[in-house]
Amino acid sequence: MSLPPHPVLLDSYAAIRCPVKVQNHFDTSLSLPGDTAMAGVRISSELQADRFSHREQIDRVLARLATVPSALDLRLLDGEDLMVIQEATRDAVTGGVPLIIAPRLPIDYEGHRWGSPTVLIRGADGAGGHPGYLPLQVKAKRMLERHSRPHQLAASPLGTPFPRDALDLADAQLRTGRENDQLQLAHFWRLLEAAGWQSAGDPLAGIIGSDIVRRTFFTEGSQAGVPALGLVTNTGSAGTLAISWVQLTRKQIRTFSRTAASGWKLRSPIERYDHEHGFRVSVAKAARLRSQGESDAGPVVRPIYVRECNSCQWWARCAPIMGTDDLSVRIDKSPLDVREISVLRSMGIQSIHDLATADLEVLLPRYLPEVRHRDHARERLLLAARRAGMISRGVELERTTTGAIRLPGAGIEIDWDIETSADDRIYLWGFWVSGLDGWQQGHYRWFGEFNDLDDQDETRIAVRAMSWLTEVLHENPDAKVYHYSDYEMVHLNKLAKRSGDTVLAEALRLLKSAHVDLFTAVKKNFVGVHGLGLKKVAHSGAGFSWRDDSPGGLNSQSWFAEAAHAADAQIRAHAQQRVLDYNEDDVRATAALRSWLRSEHGSVELTAEH
Repeated sequence: MSLPPHPVLLDSYAAIRCPVKVQNHFDTSLSLPGDTAMAGVRISSELQADRFSHREQIDRVLARLATVPSALDLRLLDGEDLMVIQEATRDAVTGGVPLIIAPRLPIDYEGHRWGSPTVLIRGADGAGGHPGYLPLQVKAKRMLERHSRPHQLAASPLGTPFPRDALDLADAQLRTGRENDQLQLAHFWRLLEAAGWQSAGDPLAGIIGSDIVRRTFFTEGSQAGVPALGLVTNTGSAGTLAISWVQLTRKQIRTFSRTAASGWKLRSPIERYDHEHGFRVSVAKAARLRSQGESDAGPVVRPIYVRECNSCQWWARCAPIMGTDDLSVRIDKSPLDVREISVLRSMGIQSIHDLATADLEVLLPRYLPEVRHRDHARERLLLAARRAGMISRGVELERTTTGAIRLPGAGIEIDWDIETSADDRIYLWGFWVSGLDGWQQGHYRWFGEFNDLDDQDETRIAVRAMSWLTEVLHENPDAKVYHYSDYEMVHLNKLAKRSGDTVLAEALRLLKSAHVDLFTAVKKNFVGVHGLGLKKVAHSGAGFSWRDDSPGGLNSQSWFAEAAHAADAQIRAHAQQRVLDYNEDDVRATAALRSWLRSEHGSVELTAEH
């Protein structure tokens, strides 16, 4: 086979990421802003992130797979020439090795693709008895979610990883939002097909996430008594990782369809991948021609702001093309998707000003038939238009209703917030205690520990916090406990159920009548340009400011890790105080928001609710 001089080759991320990246890379007249162009096919930033982040978790999985009898671990060749690894992979495939870790697949020049999965696992042999393989990816994230219908997915426990060992999942399916991972598996299947190494039968691929499963049985119906796997959701419960087997020809991804009566169709991962990959190949070829002086080969795609722009090396080039008033740039809460933005652009609406001044009664009949793939497309556009108008007027928070907002009140008012570690352990319970004489006169109370916690530690801290709270509520039956969203109540319910502790159960009983979710009142009465998170609403509405320059739950998790593990005692103490200040500001913000709602928009209901 004669190789093309400048092949168009795409990796497994190209089909699921922004096509403008592909266009810019293959337009050799462009160079990276502030950098020199890299030679060859540029590895995507997401692929680099997968290689260097979460390595510990992924390596643990691979180490476990390496113990499978007759498994071959080609990580032993790390540092060798890539052709050496590729030939070793070829030898292993020819020899029918049951499991190959860190393989190197041949480049598919005709199909314009390259790359390799984390693992190859032997499946059904092909015609003539030649060994057939399935691609397997390891991801450091959850891949499964609860589902009431069984038989949606089969999986193999990590200790018995082959398809023949698979059992149906009794209560789980692939997690919503994991379509891109399925497209990556389709990429590797096509590479196996090009090499002639694919397993016989329907296209199948495996994926290992961070989910834990356990062996169980079906308990009802015709399958009663048949072995199955169940999803483990309780932290610390026994179980094992598993390989979920994805049927690549199963129609399960919802996409836009102009010809379907519903406006959308379900397509299989491999159908979706072939479409997206083929489109990006055409984008790359057009960009190559354009860089060679072909005047008719203009840019195929125009930048639209998406989440990956935050870390994209081409942002400095794309941003000026879109402009600062672009719809996709400015509306960052419930943003319109790529198709929705593209349809609006085709109708002459590109900027915030365009949408804010558009006649929606004229626009909607033309717009809605083109976005029927989205549920609630009309409501999504109306909300975007409202936010566009607010941005144009310089307003961040706007009332959507009239009349008084009635909030329960009491002589004792307690604002409540918890902090969780990266592994979702509650290590801090914070409270702001005040009365109707003014939230500023209140005081802060906290219960917590700054070290790694197990189930018993987490329960012990919760019991201390709830013992105090239940004592206050028993002494003050009309007291109210305020929080923002159901996060605290969900975690308390989960802890109470897991531990069976009577103090936590009593706290839940009292909170049924004492707790007030301020988010419910805010959501019912306001719209925010940047959403209705506490940080946004308390600042835009009540004028409250956090002492920390970068307040946020994810940041607090890193501060907790520093408070628990930093070698220097002074650094640990500083990080602990930073967390406490942040938590105190969270509960003070809730109190300030409540005060503002009452003074500017509402009234106080002092009648106790029993």
